[in-house]
Amino acid sequence: METRVQTPGQLFQLTQTLEIPLFQRPYVWTEERQWAPLWEDVVRLIELRMAQAPTATHFLGAVVMQQSSGPMGFAAEYTLIDGQQRLTTLQLLLNAASSALRDAEQIASANNLRKLTLHDEDLGFEGVERLKVRHTNGDGIAFQEAMLASTPPTSEASPSAHLILSAHKFFYDRFTEWLAGGDHDHMPQRATSLAMTLSRGFEIVVITLGTDEDSQSIFETLNARGTPLTQADLVKNLVFQRLEAEGANIRTAYEASWRLFDEPFWTSEVRLGRFTLPQVSLFLNHWLVAQTGEEVRTPATFTRFKHWLDYENSGRVIDVVQALHARAVEYQKWVTAGGTREGAVDTVELFFYRSLAAGTRAATPLVLWLFDKANGIERSEAEEALRWFESWVVRRAVLGLTAADMSRSVAQLIRDLRAADPSAVAKALRTLLEQFDSPGNYWPPDTEMQRSLHAAPVYRTLPRSRLRMVLEAIEDDARGYTSERGAWSGSRVPRDTMNIEHVLPRQWRQNWPVSSEQAEIERDEHVHRLGNLTLLTTPLNSSVSNRGWSGKQEAMTRHDVLLMNRPLRDAMEWDEASIDQRTTANLNAVIRTWPVPEGHAVVPAVRKSEIDTSWIDFRHV
Repeated sequence: METRVQTPGQLFQLTQTLEIPLFQRPYVWTEERQWAPLWEDVVRLIELRMAQAPTATHFLGAVVMQQSSGPMGFAAEYTLIDGQQRLTTLQLLLNAASSALRDAEQIASANNLRKLTLHDEDLGFEGVERLKVRHTNGDGIAFQEAMLASTPPTSEASPSAHLILSAHKFFYDRFTEWLAGGDHDHMPQRATSLAMTLSRGFEIVVITLGTDEDSQSIFETLNARGTPLTQADLVKNLVFQRLEAEGANIRTAYEASWRLFDEPFWTSEVRLGRFTLPQVSLFLNHWLVAQTGEEVRTPATFTRFKHWLDYENSGRVIDVVQALHARAVEYQKWVTAGGTREGAVDTVELFFYRSLAAGTRAATPLVLWLFDKANGIERSEAEEALRWFESWVVRRAVLGLTAADMSRSVAQLIRDLRAADPSAVAKALRTLLEQFDSPGNYWPPDTEMQRSLHAAPVYRTLPRSRLRMVLEAIEDDARGYTSERGAWSGSRVPRDTMNIEHVLPRQWRQNWPVSSEQAEIERDEHVHRLGNLTLLTTPLNSSVSNRGWSGKQEAMTRHDVLLMNRPLRDAMEWDEASIDQRTTANLNAVIRTWPVPEGHAVVPAVRKSEIDTSWIDFRHV
């Protein structure tokens, strides 16, 4: 390994090509966070060198490159291991400055900078071969447009890779304004100062590795702290380093198995508690939990993956990549279908919709494990197991029980299920769920569901998405999806689209009067209960919603297509007793949708560590 401090003029003047591997992440630097601060540094340094400090320098950071093991051509070739965001931006900066100088008719300075981005055509280089930094990933086309165009391209030229073109335009516009901002008679001196500053005023630590040195360890060390790299970025670099060591065709492996992860579905951000992370990073974490049966914190995904790949995986890395791709395709199908609002969904797709509505993503690893063909579980057996698992997830969510132990419990289930007969996984999972007995993981029995929810103001206590999901399940129950006779000829109710309506309106006092203060208190307590809530295709405006019962009943009938509302159309009146009766009926539908084994009656054990000794409640006596 050789380490040197170099200026752009020293790094790029040689006849060599730095190649950015196709598996590295795309260009992500932006104006606010990187381009504008860099431009301020450029202006500050130019003005400093033009004034009292002609040898002033500015440090740009470090890059790591490794000499290519392939056959050498006329230009030496290196693979850029780390620093591609920095060097891509620097190349765009130099090229934009050269273009601005050329358009200002400062040809000598323009040519001096252009030699730092493009190989000389007189040496036989043509087209893409002229680039001194070459992208082989998805940014390649946009980078070529920016660097090889006879006129500065616009960011609209390639919407799919607009950041690179936008960066070039940003720097071109700034250089053009700066050059025009001085005295025209001093333009040549300003141009020379600009070219000299860009080529000699910036310093970069260049770490050059030999062909057989471990570039991955250097990459990890440099990105260990304060890096915007995601866990997926680190896994990706490790995997392709290992593939190259195996002698696999890197481009074929990327195109066949990894390009998927660069698509919008996988790069989109998903929320996990107070944080967000790319879908691909979350998937890799869940896949790893399914493989190891261990709770893996999302920030530790790469570290645990590397250990698993090096010491626990017995197959080839190419097999791992192909397996990841197969699971990812299935996962994307489940999540996408679960996000659709209408149409048929299978058991797994419905689970993904309901679990996300329930507010948890931590259940996913068990689903990945159940439906992994490598575990030899028949589809029907896995679906039966999933139905028990969904009951556990949703019952706890509807009661508002903590999900803090969800990840740990799911990992434990996977570990324990590994020892089960694949043909009896559903029974084994059901038994394991029944055995959970702590407040953080027990399976709520029917008695608790009825006792806790019968008088609960669920409209206030449950998030809207979760409450809507429960009401949808009640409608599906009315359509026969949880009865022995099976579903009716129609489809499930549309998901996440209908409006939650109070039958007894929240503003009931004008048109729903009662005779005493105690009756008012009782009516207020019933307004937000499960039996007073329903779904409608169109929201009722407040003037209709607050009418007396006959007017409200007529309006709801006009907006109603649901079976769950048929009893409302036939009701002679609507009062507290009606709400209690309908709450009981709705709770029975909830219990049928998410059943527990007959006789299940667990009482969670409260451990001493879970009791706040600063106060005492009757339940602790």
